[in-house]
Amino acid sequence: MSAIVLLPLLVIIAVLVMRKHMIVAGISGAIVAMIIGHMGLASATKIIMDAIPGMMSMTTPIMYSATALAVAKTGGFDALLRLSRKITGNRVYLVAAAIVLIQALATYAAGLGAGNTMVTGPLAFAAVGAVPELIAGMAIATAASFETSPASAESATISKIAKMDVGTYVNQMFPFTILFWIIGITLAAYGVWRRGRILNEENNEPMSMGQIVRTALPPLYFIIVVVAGKYLNMLFGGYHVFTAPFNMISTLVLATILTKSSMDKMAENLIQGSSFILTRLFAIGVFLGFINILSEIGTFKYIAQIAASAPSFIFVSTAILAGFIVAVPAGAYSVGVISLVVPVLAAVGLTPLQMGLVALAIGMGTQMSPVQINVAALSQTFEMEIESVVRNNAPYVFGVLVLLIILGLFL
Repeated sequence: MSAIVLLPLLVIIAVLVMRKHMIVAGISGAIVAMIIGHMGLASATKIIMDAIPGMMSMTTPIMYSATALAVAKTGGFDALLRLSRKITGNRVYLVAAAIVLIQALATYAAGLGAGNTMVTGPLAFAAVGAVPELIAGMAIATAASFETSPASAESATISKIAKMDVGTYVNQMFPFTILFWIIGITLAAYGVWRRGRILNEENNEPMSMGQIVRTALPPLYFIIVVVAGKYLNMLFGGYHVFTAPFNMISTLVLATILTKSSMDKMAENLIQGSSFILTRLFAIGVFLGFINILSEIGTFKYIAQIAASAPSFIFVSTAILAGFIVAVPAGAYSVGVISLVVPVLAAVGLTPLQMGLVALAIGMGTQMSPVQINVAALSQTFEMEIESVVRNNAPYVFGVLVLLIILGLFL
């Protein structure tokens, strides 16, 4: 395989650096890849058409996104914020830290991040606004959680490659999970403490305590059933009561009753609330199709092979860097990147712990990926473009990457 297969990726990076739209960058790289790989239009069309439904079928984040926005329009998250202030006063950095911790725990329990982001994100935005460190802290904690969760496909895949029990792998990685949770929480709290709240406007309309509690209950209920739904189901003998559809419907019914809203209006808000995330998922699906053309010609396998040929004393660190590099453009499905990169590196002699570090690097890389659903979720909840979320996360994620590379030199 020739190094020329790297050219399409370099083209995409160059176009993104020029701050062009990610679709423009994807088309540019895909055309170069088709020329290099002698790929016909029919093959390229199939690759793109296969990618779009995969993104549009992510129903749980879509449902949670629409529900969160519908509840927000009733003033629910604003009321929840007012309630939290009565507890923390002006120490909103404590609220930011708590939100990141809730996000981390929920993702670790579920093995998936984006659906939880659609729930905790609106509260974070209502509480402090689009504080860069808070956004990055949520991204870092989320990535660490889904890469090492006992319920995630990522942990299952690494365990299968390493030929070990999932529980053993998860226990081995747990100290690193805690480390990155602490980093994410500290980063968020520090950013809010240093910058304060970053909001365009604030609702100062007076509300009675009773009204605040009634209005805050629906989003509070929503957060609880999403975060703890897996464990609440155990109360029903494992019967799946708290599913995404049930959580959505029960939250909307509760909001309708407690806020005395019209059911028709609530239904309309639900539909309108889905439009933003659906638009983002379509854009991601198209871009992912272009990225998959690069994968088809061997671009990402070539990067893994370069890492596999590195000298032994920097082999693990090089493997970590390779995983990260592949995840940035191709990070829609973290488990897909793991399946692409880790087997090549494992064949050269990575230990399970070292594979876990590579997986963490892949997870961090996805938080700079324009095709990652959690990035899209952050984009929606903090009312930013996807490219802006990527640029926001970049310096903090690079810092985490450096830490992982250093760990790779000693582990």
